[in-house]
Amino acid sequence: IPACVRSFLKHDDFSGKTVIPFCTSGGRSIDQSESSLKNLADSGNWIAGSRLNNDISEEEIQEWINGLN
Repeated sequence: IPACVRSFLKHDDFSGKTVIPFCTSGGRSIDQSESSLKNLADSGNWIAGSRLNNDISEEEIQEWINGLN
């Protein structure tokens, strides 16, 4: 995780906010990064994120957004 992202997560207050991590590249799942991000933030309502393929359509993105709880 880049230093600027770590710093942002450590110093911002995510209390009362919903955070939905996602990535658009990489060959592995988002699980490990998601866990690290959540631990660095230490606050907020974290919803499971997703790795979105680079060829995802706008319709598929909208379906993913609509399916978030």
